[in-house]
Amino acid sequence: MADPHDPDTSGPDRTRLLSRAVPNFVRRRFTLKFALILGVMGLTVAVIGATATGAVVDQVEGNVEQQYQNLASQQANSIETWIERNSISVKLASKNRAFSANEPGSRFGIRQELATTAGNVYGAHAIYLVNGSGTDHRVVASPQLTFARNLSETSRAWIQSSPIDSLNVMDVHITDVHRVSGTPVVAFVSPVTGHPNRYLVMEYSVENLAASLDTDSEARFTQVVNDEGIVQVARDDEEILGQYGDDDAMRPVRLAPGLLESDQRAGVIPEMAPQDAVLSEPYAVGYAPIRVSNVPLNWTVLIHEPRSNVFGFVWAISRWGRLATLAGVLLVVALGAVIGYNTTRDINRLREWARQMREGDLETTVTTTRIDAIGELYAGFENMRSSLRQQITEAERARKEAEVSRAEAMEMNRYLEEKAEEYSRIMRQCAEGDLTQRLDPDGENDAMDRIATDFNEMVAELERTTDQLKRFAVRVEDTGEVLQASSDSVRVASGHVADSVQRIADDADEQKEQLQDVSREIDDLADTFEQWAEEYADQEVQESIDRLGEIATRVGEVAELSEETLAESGIVAGAAEEQAAELNEVSERACDLTRYARPLHDALDEFDTDSDAELYLDSEPVSD
Repeated sequence: MADPHDPDTSGPDRTRLLSRAVPNFVRRRFTLKFALILGVMGLTVAVIGATATGAVVDQVEGNVEQQYQNLASQQANSIETWIERNSISVKLASKNRAFSANEPGSRFGIRQELATTAGNVYGAHAIYLVNGSGTDHRVVASPQLTFARNLSETSRAWIQSSPIDSLNVMDVHITDVHRVSGTPVVAFVSPVTGHPNRYLVMEYSVENLAASLDTDSEARFTQVVNDEGIVQVARDDEEILGQYGDDDAMRPVRLAPGLLESDQRAGVIPEMAPQDAVLSEPYAVGYAPIRVSNVPLNWTVLIHEPRSNVFGFVWAISRWGRLATLAGVLLVVALGAVIGYNTTRDINRLREWARQMREGDLETTVTTTRIDAIGELYAGFENMRSSLRQQITEAERARKEAEVSRAEAMEMNRYLEEKAEEYSRIMRQCAEGDLTQRLDPDGENDAMDRIATDFNEMVAELERTTDQLKRFAVRVEDTGEVLQASSDSVRVASGHVADSVQRIADDADEQKEQLQDVSREIDDLADTFEQWAEEYADQEVQESIDRLGEIATRVGEVAELSEETLAESGIVAGAAEEQAAELNEVSERACDLTRYARPLHDALDEFDTDSDAELYLDSEPVSD
């Protein structure tokens, strides 16, 4: 059940949700809430510290692993450079024409050339020419080996199982490490140009190569192992050609070939189990395959170091990080406990003081020497206690004044109800059409008097307006009837005019035709007189002929005048028809005006008015 005095219940939705999640017995006790907060803070510090420490440890461990990968890659590059340099040396030397000589006594010259070549090549252990035929491989010449010696009977018997017969002039065969006279060497074989079945062999000791792979750390060592697990290069000469380790130790050797098909140059295994043949304690190993173009050499560079040396700094960071996190948690808990105890003690005192004031004890007072927020809270409680005493006294006085005010308010409320009822009745009569009613301001209330005055002015204005509208409607109705009667009379007269004009036009047309016939007959008669005058030239008829011509001319002019009269009659008839049409429209509008004005007049008659206001119009009234 929620605590009704808990202020959290009136907070935002998020606060209310948190209040529901925390049990009430914890919410009621500041000590428990403070302890819970301390626990959350301690857990937060622990989580942050552990997370930060883990992130730093992971970062440093990643850097160490990357360093090991880079170191393995560098060692592999050194070995690849050594192999490529020696391969180029033997390949270039095999192109010497002197090595292909086959004449009797040429072996001494070849031996001299071999000695010169060995002196020009750095690190060469032995150099010799071999004729190979099946299983028989004999020395042709060498500064170190005797002539015609069969290598299959020496420590160089590797040549029997080597695929040197399939080499072309651009290939170099590289053997695994083998011992010659106790020295571990690697043989580089290249076919001699210009002589079939003759090969140049140069042997290089791996002791110098092993010395170049030494690192600055005493605990770190490098080995080169082939895919069969045989050590090829090592700092300790006794470890060369020994077994590297068991199947578990061979794991980086098995993983190395996979790097040849990826973009990654080297890899690292952070933790390997102890191996007597490698290290007697857990160790880290970095590995990288040897990549040499056109040389199938399955070697892997392995860099070893005890795990305690590799990740000692990482473990130190992790250890000190955990210690710092633990110290931070303890510090938070210790400071929180001290602060929580003092705060809880003062809050309990304040809560007891508040309970006494709630029960009515306003005489008890509590003091403190604190000047922080808790001290201000003590001062606030004291001010509240004094304010409560003063407010109680003022409340008693205000209660008595309120009773008097209440009585006055009830009297005023009764007056307002009666006045509102009266005003409502008069307004209802005005709304029903009796505009002669008025409100009576009595001077008791200014607001009600203003309402009455404003309402009376409004009703008076409405009364005057209604009376003017009544008169206007009557005059509109009368004017419409007169206008309609006048337009009907004018329309009838226009019709008569149009008919008369049409008859005149018809008569004018008929007269025009008759005059044209008379004009043609006079012209014919004039022509007849002209012929007769020519036949009877002695007769005096010229004057009569001239008069006939004048008569014909006047008849033609009269015919033209009749035609003009006919045209003007048509124009007059058209104008009469247009005027009749316009009068019809005027008559219709006058009829509409009369029809609309009559209902308006009937509606306005429903209102009772005493106003003598006159209606003023801008235009003059229409006369009969």
